[in-house]
Amino acid sequence: MLVVGNVAAILMGQLAQLNPDLFADKPVLDQDGVRHAGIKNSTVVLKAGFGQITNLAMKLSADDTVESLVFTAKGQSLSNRFEEYAEIVSDNDLATLKPVGLIMTGEESVIRQLTKKFSILS
Repeated sequence: MLVVGNVAAILMGQLAQLNPDLFADKPVLDQDGVRHAGIKNSTVVLKAGFGQITNLAMKLSADDTVESLVFTAKGQSLSNRFEEYAEIVSDNDLATLKPVGLIMTGEESVIRQLTKKFSILS
C-alpha cells in the first residue's frame, strides 16, 4: 500500500498545482491549532492494471471536460532525476512508460461514468 500511497500523493500534488481550487484557500484548523487537509472534493483510489490505466488515459487525453495526468513505472524508477524523467517521457509512448496511476478531475457525473467499471482499492 505504501507504493500506492506514494503514487497517489505525487498525482494529487501535481493536480493541486494545476487546479488550486481543489483545496481550501485558508488553513482548516481544529481547536488545538492542528492543521487539517482542506480538500473540497471527494477523493478515491481505484484499482486498475497498466492496460486499463493506459486506455483510460488515452481516452481522457482527447476529452476537454476532464483534467487528468498519469504517473508511470518509469517515473518511479527515476527518483530525484527530473530532467532525465522529462526527457524519457517525451521520447516514449504511454504504454512503454507503464502507467501505474492516473488522476482526474471534472464534473462528478462525468467522472462517475468514466470510472464505473473500476473498483475502489482497499
